[in-house]
Amino acid sequence: MSQFEAVRSVSTPPEWAVSQRRLFDVSREAVEDFVEHYFDENGDPLWPPEDYVGLDGSDDIIEGFYNWPLVYAMGGDEALLEYAKEKYEAAIDVLSETETPYGHPMYVDEFDQCRDWFHLGEGNLYTYNMGLADPADDTVVERAERFASLYFGDSETNNYDAEKRLVRGPQNGSMGPDFCDFEKYEHHGYGADYRWYRHSLPWRDIDEFDEAADLHDPANEERLFEVLNERCSTGDIPLNLNITSLMTNAYLHTGDERYREWVFDYLEAWRERTAENGGIIPDNVSRDGEIGGVAGKWYGGYYGWSWGGWHYIGIGPTVAAENAVLLDGDREYLEFPRSQLDVLMENGIEVSSDAVHDTLHIPHKYGDPGNYHYNASGVLREDDGEVKFEDGWYEFQTHKDDPYAIHLWYMSQSEADRERVRSLRDWGKQDWRRVDPRAKTKHGDGQEYAWLAYLDGDFEDYPERIMDASHAQVQERRELMREEGFAPEDPDEDYLRDRNPVCEKGLLQLTMGAPQPVYYGGLVMAQVRHFDVGEGRPGLPEGVAALVEDVTPEGIELTLVNVGGRDREMVVQAGAYGEHEFGTVRDDDGRTVEVNGNVLAVSVPSGTRLSLTAEMDRFVNDPSYEPPAALE
Repeated sequence: MSQFEAVRSVSTPPEWAVSQRRLFDVSREAVEDFVEHYFDENGDPLWPPEDYVGLDGSDDIIEGFYNWPLVYAMGGDEALLEYAKEKYEAAIDVLSETETPYGHPMYVDEFDQCRDWFHLGEGNLYTYNMGLADPADDTVVERAERFASLYFGDSETNNYDAEKRLVRGPQNGSMGPDFCDFEKYEHHGYGADYRWYRHSLPWRDIDEFDEAADLHDPANEERLFEVLNERCSTGDIPLNLNITSLMTNAYLHTGDERYREWVFDYLEAWRERTAENGGIIPDNVSRDGEIGGVAGKWYGGYYGWSWGGWHYIGIGPTVAAENAVLLDGDREYLEFPRSQLDVLMENGIEVSSDAVHDTLHIPHKYGDPGNYHYNASGVLREDDGEVKFEDGWYEFQTHKDDPYAIHLWYMSQSEADRERVRSLRDWGKQDWRRVDPRAKTKHGDGQEYAWLAYLDGDFEDYPERIMDASHAQVQERRELMREEGFAPEDPDEDYLRDRNPVCEKGLLQLTMGAPQPVYYGGLVMAQVRHFDVGEGRPGLPEGVAALVEDVTPEGIELTLVNVGGRDREMVVQAGAYGEHEFGTVRDDDGRTVEVNGNVLAVSVPSGTRLSLTAEMDRFVNDPSYEPPAALE
């Protein structure tokens, strides 16, 4: 293993390094308060109440601590890992006793009984993060294999038809795909007060409805659920491509080829359907394999082109292509999500944003002609207020789902994909050289463009600003807890998620050169990962901070700073799973080493820094959660 040593003294540590190390400490302190006050005397979550009967909310509980193992794996205190394990076990116990209308609990065999992979994807982020945090835990490995086995063709759940290469329902899980009767049970609580007009359940061909306002009439509620049950309760949808993460996770633990082959087979099935559909991914496939066989058209399915549109459609192709590249190394898989983004861009409309720039507004949905007078912010409209509709496409707006385009570039390192990101820039909104201290969504997005501006050399103080924003997010959550006296008055399913004080995004970008995973079920994709040799654990050693300063097709620039009081020994790994390979590595004293391996040994004495310029050959090694041999 190639050895590097930091020899340059640092009299005044850089601001980003001090702030980064402090964020690890503050995260631990905030979690200690969180655990003390937001669980009951037995350590169980305060929701659901004892008399609760329902189907929704399990993922929201897990989201209250899903990222604690990930921050531990980057260098956070071991308490984060232990608390996360404790609360996950408590959540499993509670959810395994929470009744549903079907005569069995919400969790069966420690897995959600029947949900869609928007919510299952969120809930399983904890499972994937545990692979990075503690892959030696036998329970973690056993669960990874058992959860993946629910989706093999020979599973008693009957989730997957191996011959037709399709998942048999938009909602599936440990009890299979047949527990999603929308007509009888309001699966998500969608009633007459729900925003049906915006989600565009295909109603425009139904005689009883003339305008969007009809969807809010309680007298029509029963008919709405009949339509939902008819058109959205069976068959395959693109969101099910998130299951490839469950399979990839099991492969990273075991190296068993059957998980890997499942990913390729299922992804290829969807690519074939897309080609058959003229290059646009259909949003519903019946159980006999017919495109549009559920909704009656290739669009109009559950979480499809009319229901949510690109926000939901983009998840599955992006996540599945990423997983395939990780497992195989072939960037050609990225053509799948790229082709869908290109369709939208080709049908987009440029709108003048200022005296110099036009901003591309891409359509986010596809549907039938009809009355589209509804409240949709940020979309292009006709003079009479009607939502703009052209050739079936509507809701033309700026590209709000930054992670899809960012992930495409990140995986390919293609200049053409980088240019796609730039061409989607909204010139009328936030400056790329600004970090918003307030998270825009529950998953803290909104900083992707600022990070790219930093990597482009246009936002020099981004590391300091993203650390400031991360600290602000933690303190905002702590302030909320103080204001309510550390006791929510009426806990609902979101109460833990909305108060989770841990913020991982800036740490991923700076320490691993990684974007936040696609929140609805993606795995961490990273340039590097760090391990503490002295403690024999994943993450930066105590007192050491890391900054990936550049990411290019050729490799990366990485700086390590020891702001602590003790000398540290560490390993830097190429890729989150050892999937990359270091080539020539040069340090800041001009020493050049031909590494030709996926790990570097680094000594970082107290008060020193080391900068490395490392060539990288990406996705050339078999990925695995197994830590470097130096930690054994």
